[in-house]
Amino acid sequence: MNHGVERVACVGAGLVGQGWAALFALNGYAVVLEDLTEEKLDKAIGRVEAHMRFLAEAGLGGDVDAALGRIETTTSIAEAVAEADFVQESVYESYEVKKAVYAEMDEAAPADAILASSTSGLLMTEIQKAARRHPERCIVAHPWNPTHLVPLVELCPGELTSEETTRRTYALMEGIGKVPVVLRKEVPGFIANRLAAALWREALDLVDKEVASVEDVDRAVRAGPGIRWAIMGPYLTYHLGGGPGGIEYLMRHIGVKKAKWLETMAKWTVTPESAVEKAIRGVADMVGDKSLEELERWRDERLVELLRLLWLGR
Repeated sequence: MNHGVERVACVGAGLVGQGWAALFALNGYAVVLEDLTEEKLDKAIGRVEAHMRFLAEAGLGGDVDAALGRIETTTSIAEAVAEADFVQESVYESYEVKKAVYAEMDEAAPADAILASSTSGLLMTEIQKAARRHPERCIVAHPWNPTHLVPLVELCPGELTSEETTRRTYALMEGIGKVPVVLRKEVPGFIANRLAAALWREALDLVDKEVASVEDVDRAVRAGPGIRWAIMGPYLTYHLGGGPGGIEYLMRHIGVKKAKWLETMAKWTVTPESAVEKAIRGVADMVGDKSLEELERWRDERLVELLRLLWLGR
């Protein structure tokens, strides 16, 4: 176990919380999974088990029955965190909700327990104001969906977060197979979601302006930049694109020619209704009669192959 962490509380048993619970339990941690009702928890445990069995079948997990035996459930936040060494919060994405939960967790959790948030873009400096006893143990640990498969986790400390909290969280995440990155300053949306949002706006705009279909925009990303992004980020991609002159040549000579492209690209911050409607119709045409479960299985099977190739050395 990492730095004294043996018991993990997963507060919020939705899609993200289910993935966290599966990962922690498979990695040997005692897990307490919390949500508002027993009905929600029953459904969540079914999904957690399915995630773990999928990972085990893919050779990425151990004894599922033993892992299931390490999971408890509760409808009480105070009970969930009372004996936890690490808390992973994954509740509704709003400051009001998260601050209420953090106030309760801060009162009930042991003083040295870390309180990590799965928020996809809210700032910990604001959230930790509700943790009046120990704001220094609060940090963002934002995963990417599906949590149990995509390795990235973005760690974003708040103004009052201690270096020890960041260090312990980083080590814990590495220990369960995550690839952590640490933000040097807070920004809404962190790193990856901001990059994804810029691409998403242009994807929506290209379809809205009838430059291409939804399916061809997706195909262009998958078969072009996406296949490179799986092995290297934008900086190394463009460094290699500059040839012998590398990133400097690309930015000072090739890059300036792209300025005209930027002038024609989307700059709106509120998605036009026409883009929303075309996106909905285009996705419906693209997926046809495939169910959500079929699409998730197709995605997850391919993610496993990429994990083996790129991150697991197998």
